[in-house]
Amino acid sequence: MQRAALHPLDQFRAFVALREKGQGDEDIAAAFFVTPQVVKQRLKLAAVAPALLEIYAEDEMTLEQLMAFTVNPNHERQIQVWEAIRSSWNKEPYQIRRMLTETSVRASDRRAVLVGVEAYEAAGGTMLHDLFQGDDGGWLEDPALLDRLVSEKLQAEAEAIATEGWKWIEVSFDLPYGYSHGLRRLARTRPKTRTMVH
Repeated sequence: MQRAALHPLDQFRAFVALREKGQGDEDIAAAFFVTPQVVKQRLKLAAVAPALLEIYAEDEMTLEQLMAFTVNPNHERQIQVWEAIRSSWNKEPYQIRRMLTETSVRASDRRAVLVGVEAYEAAGGTMLHDLFQGDDGGWLEDPALLDRLVSEKLQAEAEAIATEGWKWIEVSFDLPYGYSHGLRRLARTRPKTRTMVH
């Protein structure tokens, strides 16, 4: 006799029921003869819209596609993305993740690096994270807040430099096209020295 494995969606629902009764991941894993990691992964599916769970139950999407939707907990946006791609030739998980994060800024973006994710979150900014694979720090959901923080940081740097006696300072995160038109680079020259031999 061998115990048949539950369908991932049935696992998810069973695990949620036990979690609501106060059981921990280790206890749930032991009861179903799975690893605690499987329990953690299945419970992450709670971030997916119930309508999409039903679509998965009807075998209209794969488990990998379903897991991709956990990157953005906004159920309305998840359903919009599924409606947009369900008849498309490209329904790959990476495409789902891309569409769910397209209005966000990667944590590796130079603006996020300049400000720092911690400062962004301290100012009330929220993050998106991929619950199933590495996301290089995630995505910042509020580009407007990030741009304000960038401007404030650059202005503070400009004010610090101004104390050195500079007459004119202008800060910008991006240089506009053609900014260098009419400018020329000055080559450094050394003054000529004469050696006297006595």
